[in-house]
Amino acid sequence: MSSISREEFDARIETIEARMDARMEGVSMRIDAFLAAQAERDKADSRIRSEMDRAQSERDRAQSERDKRFELMSSAIQNIAQESKEAIRQASTTKANVWAAAAVQLVGLVAIVVGACYANQANTYAAVQTTLAAIQAGKEFTVPIPPMLPWSKSPE
Repeated sequence: MSSISREEFDARIETIEARMDARMEGVSMRIDAFLAAQAERDKADSRIRSEMDRAQSERDRAQSERDKRFELMSSAIQNIAQESKEAIRQASTTKANVWAAAAVQLVGLVAIVVGACYANQANTYAAVQTTLAAIQAGKEFTVPIPPMLPWSKSPE
Protein backbone atom coordinates (compact mmCIF):
# COMPACT_ATOMS: atom_id res chain seq x y z
CA MET A 1 0.00 0.00 0.00
CA SER A 2 1.20 3.32 -0.84
CA SER A 3 0.52 6.34 1.19
CA ILE A 4 -1.37 9.23 -0.33
CA SER A 5 0.14 12.62 -0.25
CA ARG A 6 -1.65 15.53 1.28
CA GLU A 7 -2.25 17.22 -2.11
CA GLU A 8 -3.76 14.07 -3.57
CA PHE A 9 -5.94 13.70 -0.52
CA ASP A 10 -7.05 17.34 -0.75
CA ALA A 11 -7.76 16.92 -4.47
CA ARG A 12 -9.80 13.83 -3.81
CA ILE A 13 -11.72 15.54 -1.04
CA GLU A 14 -12.38 18.53 -3.33
CA THR A 15 -13.64 16.18 -6.05
CA ILE A 16 -15.94 14.43 -3.61
CA GLU A 17 -17.04 17.80 -2.28
CA ALA A 18 -17.78 19.04 -5.83
CA ARG A 19 -19.84 15.93 -6.54
CA MET A 20 -21.68 16.33 -3.26
CA ASP A 21 -22.31 20.00 -4.07
CA ALA A 22 -23.68 19.00 -7.49
CA ARG A 23 -25.91 16.39 -5.89
CA MET A 24 -27.06 18.89 -3.28
CA GLU A 25 -27.77 21.42 -6.04
CA GLY A 26 -29.81 18.81 -7.96
CA VAL A 27 -31.75 17.87 -4.83
CA SER A 28 -32.26 21.56 -4.07
CA MET A 29 -33.57 22.19 -7.61
CA ARG A 30 -35.91 19.22 -7.33
CA ILE A 31 -37.16 20.48 -3.98
CA ASP A 32 -37.68 23.97 -5.46
CA ALA A 33 -39.58 22.47 -8.41
CA PHE A 34 -41.67 20.39 -6.01
CA LEU A 35 -42.41 23.44 -3.88
CA ALA A 36 -43.35 25.45 -6.99
CA ALA A 37 -45.68 22.64 -8.09
CA GLN A 38 -47.17 22.54 -4.58
CA ALA A 39 -47.69 26.31 -4.65
CA GLU A 40 -49.39 26.04 -8.05
CA ARG A 41 -51.53 23.19 -6.74
CA ASP A 42 -52.46 25.25 -3.67
CA LYS A 43 -53.44 28.19 -5.89
CA ALA A 44 -55.60 25.94 -8.06
CA ASP A 45 -57.05 24.31 -4.96
CA SER A 46 -57.93 27.67 -3.42
CA ARG A 47 -59.42 28.82 -6.75
CA ILE A 48 -61.52 25.65 -6.96
CA ARG A 49 -62.49 25.94 -3.30
CA SER A 50 -63.57 29.57 -3.74
CA GLU A 51 -65.59 28.58 -6.84
CA MET A 52 -67.20 25.74 -4.88
CA ASP A 53 -67.96 28.12 -1.98
CA ARG A 54 -69.50 30.62 -4.40
CA ALA A 55 -71.60 27.89 -6.02
CA GLN A 56 -72.66 26.60 -2.60
CA SER A 57 -73.67 30.08 -1.47
CA GLU A 58 -75.64 30.47 -4.72
CA ARG A 59 -77.37 27.13 -4.06
CA ASP A 60 -78.07 28.16 -0.47
CA ARG A 61 -79.56 31.45 -1.64
CA ALA A 62 -81.73 29.65 -4.22
CA GLN A 63 -82.76 27.13 -1.55
CA SER A 64 -83.70 29.96 0.77
CA GLU A 65 -85.79 31.62 -1.94
CA ARG A 66 -87.51 28.32 -2.70
CA ASP A 67 -88.19 27.76 1.00
CA LYS A 68 -89.77 31.23 1.20
CA ARG A 69 -91.99 30.42 -1.77
CA PHE A 70 -92.96 27.10 -0.18
CA GLU A 71 -93.81 28.89 3.06
CA LEU A 72 -95.98 31.37 1.16
CA MET A 73 -97.70 28.54 -0.71
CA SER A 74 -98.18 26.64 2.53
CA SER A 75 -99.76 29.64 4.24
CA ALA A 76 -101.97 30.23 1.17
CA ILE A 77 -103.06 26.59 1.22
CA GLN A 78 -103.81 26.84 4.94
CA ASN A 79 -105.88 29.97 4.29
CA ILE A 80 -107.76 28.19 1.51
CA ALA A 81 -108.39 25.22 3.80
CA GLN A 82 -109.67 27.54 6.52
CA GLU A 83 -111.91 29.37 4.04
CA SER A 84 -113.23 26.09 2.64
CA LYS A 85 -114.06 24.91 6.16
CA GLU A 86 -115.92 28.16 6.71
CA ALA A 87 -117.73 27.78 3.37
CA ILE A 88 -118.71 24.21 4.23
CA ARG A 89 -120.03 25.39 7.58
CA GLN A 90 -122.08 28.12 5.90
CA ALA A 91 -123.34 25.85 3.13
CA SER A 92 -124.53 23.30 5.64
CA THR A 93 -127.22 25.59 6.97
CA THR A 94 -130.74 25.33 5.58
CA LYS A 95 -130.95 29.01 4.78
CA ALA A 96 -127.88 28.82 2.55
CA ASN A 97 -129.27 25.75 0.81
CA VAL A 98 -132.58 27.48 0.06
CA TRP A 99 -130.84 30.56 -1.33
CA ALA A 100 -128.52 28.40 -3.40
CA ALA A 101 -131.47 26.47 -4.86
CA ALA A 102 -133.27 29.70 -5.68
CA ALA A 103 -130.15 31.10 -7.34
CA VAL A 104 -129.73 27.94 -9.40
CA GLN A 105 -133.34 28.08 -10.55
CA LEU A 106 -133.03 31.76 -11.43
CA VAL A 107 -129.84 31.16 -13.41
CA GLY A 108 -131.51 28.23 -15.19
CA LEU A 109 -134.54 30.34 -16.08
CA VAL A 110 -132.33 33.14 -17.43
CA ALA A 111 -130.36 30.60 -19.46
CA ILE A 112 -133.57 29.16 -20.95
CA VAL A 113 -134.89 32.61 -21.86
CA VAL A 114 -131.61 33.69 -23.43
CA GLY A 115 -131.32 30.39 -25.30
CA ALA A 116 -134.88 30.69 -26.62
CA CYS A 117 -134.21 34.25 -27.73
CA TYR A 118 -131.08 33.24 -29.63
CA ALA A 119 -132.84 30.19 -31.13
CA ASN A 120 -135.80 32.33 -32.23
CA GLN A 121 -133.44 34.91 -33.69
CA ALA A 122 -131.55 32.20 -35.57
CA ASN A 123 -134.80 30.75 -36.94
CA THR A 124 -135.96 34.21 -38.02
CA TYR A 125 -132.65 34.87 -39.76
CA ALA A 126 -132.89 31.49 -41.51
CA ALA A 127 -136.46 32.20 -42.69
CA VAL A 128 -135.51 35.67 -43.98
CA GLN A 129 -132.44 34.31 -45.72
CA THR A 130 -134.45 31.50 -47.35
CA THR A 131 -137.13 33.96 -48.52
CA LEU A 132 -134.54 36.32 -50.00
CA ALA A 133 -132.82 33.41 -51.75
CA ALA A 134 -136.16 32.29 -53.25
CA ILE A 135 -136.92 35.82 -54.47
CA GLN A 136 -133.47 36.11 -56.00
CA ALA A 137 -133.84 32.73 -57.69
CA GLY A 138 -137.24 33.80 -59.02
CA LYS A 139 -135.76 36.93 -60.54
CA GLU A 140 -133.13 34.94 -62.35
CA PHE A 141 -135.66 32.40 -63.69
CA THR A 142 -137.56 33.22 -66.89
CA VAL A 143 -140.24 31.14 -68.57
CA PRO A 144 -139.00 30.02 -71.97
CA ILE A 145 -141.09 31.01 -74.93
CA PRO A 146 -142.09 27.96 -76.96
CA PRO A 147 -140.84 27.98 -80.49
CA MET A 148 -143.32 29.04 -83.13
CA LEU A 149 -144.56 26.32 -85.38
CA PRO A 150 -145.00 26.92 -89.08
CA TRP A 151 -148.76 26.84 -89.02
CA SER A 152 -150.55 29.67 -87.41
CA LYS A 153 -153.60 27.76 -86.32
CA SER A 154 -153.45 25.14 -83.78
CA PRO A 155 -154.57 21.73 -84.90
CA GLU A 156 -158.01 20.84 -83.78
